[in-house]
Amino acid sequence: MKLIRTLILALALAAPAAAQSDDAAPDDDAAVDDAGSAAGAYDAFLNGRYEEAIAIWLPLANSGDAGAQFNMGVMYANGLGVDRDMGVAMDWWEAAARQLHVRAAHNLALAMLAGEPRDGSRAEGEIDYTAVLRFLKIGADAGYPNSEYTLGKLYAEGVGVEKDPRRAAELFLSASIKGFAKAQYNLGKIYRDGTGMKADAGLSLFWFAEAAERGHPRAQDRMAQRRLTGDGVPQDEVEALKWAILAAAQGVESAQKLRFQLTTSMSEAEIAEAEKRAAAFAPRKGPVLNLPRAPGN
Repeated sequence: MKLIRTLILALALAAPAAAQSDDAAPDDDAAVDDAGSAAGAYDAFLNGRYEEAIAIWLPLANSGDAGAQFNMGVMYANGLGVDRDMGVAMDWWEAAARQLHVRAAHNLALAMLAGEPRDGSRAEGEIDYTAVLRFLKIGADAGYPNSEYTLGKLYAEGVGVEKDPRRAAELFLSASIKGFAKAQYNLGKIYRDGTGMKADAGLSLFWFAEAAERGHPRAQDRMAQRRLTGDGVPQDEVEALKWAILAAAQGVESAQKLRFQLTTSMSEAEIAEAEKRAAAFAPRKGPVLNLPRAPGN
């Protein structure tokens, strides 16, 4: 159960998506009128007018709109405009998931993994892994990186499914290409250790660097260490301190120690430059555009 708790803490439930998104809330064409459009509901949600958003989404959800059902699940899961009720949230998500709504299926699987109470029919702590895998597969088959990553973690650890490092690596790779930092970090470890893929120091560094650029705290810590020692990259204490500052700001203890170590030995000008670079850092977004070539190609 410790792995499951760690996995759930590392993943956030998907929130209501903009009306323009393919898998999200009802779009403008689903509107009853201009004032009560699904786009208007999303605007109300963003501005904290939750009851107003629910007043628009609920009739659409009751009529079978998967996007509105997904959004109603999010409102109940977070207690926004309604009392928090994970059982009701999961019912809405299941209704949408049965229409192959990817984010609803993903959220439902995560709630099941977390052992959220629903109808009291299952013993405390008992998880229906068959259902979890079924709903995660909806997202993974559609290429949703959150679901690919979660399913990859289950295969990597053999939780609810037979352990399969190769399948885990494939799922992490697919999510990594789409820019999912947690998958990139795990893929870096896979290429470092040779679990599920042939060990490759260059590919390991590539994926650690991608995850760091996208704001993953432990990847940033690894890049700080590599920059300090020159492991696979040019040795650069200023860059090392930059990454240590960024990782330390996200609570990585080893980065905090490295930051202190570096600031006691570097010049004031070097420290100022590292702080300037850290302040200017903006996480990279979107898919990976320049994939490394496979060995032998």
